[in-house]
Amino acid sequence: MREQKTKALTDGTAAMFMAQLAEVERFAPVVRYLLRSLQAGGDLAVTLIEQMIADAEEYLAAGEAAGVVRPSRDRAARTRYLAYQAAGGMVLWFTVHGATAEPDSFRTLFRRYVEEITLPALELFSQGLLVDRSMLDDYLMYVPDPPSDGDAATAAR
Repeated sequence: MREQKTKALTDGTAAMFMAQLAEVERFAPVVRYLLRSLQAGGDLAVTLIEQMIADAEEYLAAGEAAGVVRPSRDRAARTRYLAYQAAGGMVLWFTVHGATAEPDSFRTLFRRYVEEITLPALELFSQGLLVDRSMLDDYLMYVPDPPSDGDAATAAR
């Protein structure tokens, strides 16, 4: 999955994206395992989400370098937010729509999930949500600059 996400965020072509979308069911077994592990909680869930965040930070950085992803003021914070939103949204969707599906029916359910979220996700990520940046500008005036790694370690003590 990391390889495919890296490809999606560095290639950036519609043809590549549509090819991945056409074969999305091949990821269903991994997604089913991930979903059940996150729902179970505990050390495995923590390890999985932290690995997802680390992977995502790498492919978002690759996307920035390729000119497909906009740079962030705080890449690590953006990555963590995106991972929590994606994982949390997926857990909620499958909990509401039948997370206990058997492997064959889970493939169909996974396809339905992907089809339901793809348009709004692409729209949000490519066009944004807010019509102007006034809330961001006001927030940036309200908060100090994000701490550097050294500052964060100092603040944690």
